[in-house]
Amino acid sequence: MPKLNGTNFIQKIRAINSTIPIIIISAHNDIEMLQKSINYGVQGYISKPIDMVQLSKKINDVKKEIKANSYQIIHINHPLKQFDKLLKSTPNTVVVLIKMEEFKYISSTLDNKTTKKLQKIFAKELFKYMPDNCNFSKVYLLDNGEFIFFKKNQSHIETHQLCDEVRIFQEHVNSAKIKVANIDYTLSIITSLAYGKNALENAKIGMSQLLENNEEFIVADSLFEKEKALSFKKFETFKMLKRAIDSYNIISYFQPIVNNKTQKIEKYESLVRLIDENKNIISPYFFLDTAKEGKYYQKITSIVLQNSFKALYSTNTHISINLSALDIEKKETRDEFFRLLEENKEETHRIVIELIEDETINDTKTIKAFMKKVKEFNVKIAIDDFGTGLSNFSRVLTYEPNFIKIDGSLIKDIEKSSFSQHMVETIVNFSQKQNIKTIAEYVENENIFNILCNLGVDYSQGHYFGKAEILNGS
Repeated sequence: MPKLNGTNFIQKIRAINSTIPIIIISAHNDIEMLQKSINYGVQGYISKPIDMVQLSKKINDVKKEIKANSYQIIHINHPLKQFDKLLKSTPNTVVVLIKMEEFKYISSTLDNKTTKKLQKIFAKELFKYMPDNCNFSKVYLLDNGEFIFFKKNQSHIETHQLCDEVRIFQEHVNSAKIKVANIDYTLSIITSLAYGKNALENAKIGMSQLLENNEEFIVADSLFEKEKALSFKKFETFKMLKRAIDSYNIISYFQPIVNNKTQKIEKYESLVRLIDENKNIISPYFFLDTAKEGKYYQKITSIVLQNSFKALYSTNTHISINLSALDIEKKETRDEFFRLLEENKEETHRIVIELIEDETINDTKTIKAFMKKVKEFNVKIAIDDFGTGLSNFSRVLTYEPNFIKIDGSLIKDIEKSSFSQHMVETIVNFSQKQNIKTIAEYVENENIFNILCNLGVDYSQGHYFGKAEILNGS
């Protein structure tokens, strides 16, 4: 047996020759050995007993790696600044932005020094699989699990061919098993390809979209321009919101909800509207999502609450107020809502909270506590958009509502869709057994109304009975 162990022996070799390929054959397999192997620049690891086919394959892989070493790997610490110079000198470019999907797990497992070396090894592996006819001679390492291939764009035809080649390249990389020291990686990359003006910006936006949509490949054509146009549109919406709030032009419309047996109005749903500088009435569809991205959403919610409680004194019916998880999770909204309940104690039994379907419930405990407390004021609870979406029956179990509002998509198709009819019938049967009243939205004509009455729905809301409008006296 040699007096040196394997790790010390590798150190001695590297002291003499820092580039000679080394393959470790060992029975050991642990994370410490991985880190040491990477740090010493080991090209491969084979576990005992020796598999000659595996050894031959590894030797061939090392030969490919030597070929990959002829390419240039450039480490970029400040990519935007350094690429800006490159793009100015070469305005018509092709950028292939690649991200290791597993990078966050690798970086949290290994130390920083080992992670950096691992990325360089991976960059070489990418070169092995990139087709020669793509004509990339450099890869830029961004030090966050991202890599960029960059070159001058020659023609539209070449770009089309390159797109196909890069797709094939990605498929090969994602199906390959790459040995890094003593760990066998099944690599997974996502790829954003962009070309022409603003190629880097487009590629980065494309990468964000891939991550957001859980997709693998995108041709990020003109995304920067589209993002810029969207940002401008949002900026204009923010300006419109500010003008409307400052000039008291955030208002509430109220749409009637009718008892199906008596056909009399028993409730009104409070719906926000905006009056723009040209006196147009703007639906929340055009401004509410943008408002949620800034400071104005809280102010809009506050105005709607005040308008809704004020409406109690313009009618003897119930007033239904839409609240989302986002609203309820905000302490300012909860505090204002309870202040209004205290100030209007004698009328709180006519308030209904419509809990809007929301993907972003972060604090179920706070929402449940809020619901429990409002019920002490005899406030009623309605579950909105029931029948489609996220977690219908679990929300009924959690919040114990007084009303279920059947999703409008089921009502709109109910004349011609037996599926919609059966779904509504099922919801009604369930609700009746739980002593929960049902409300149908989007009741647009007499025929829909008659179908709903025959199915046992308790209330109707829609243009057949009245559009949303200013409540007289409010």
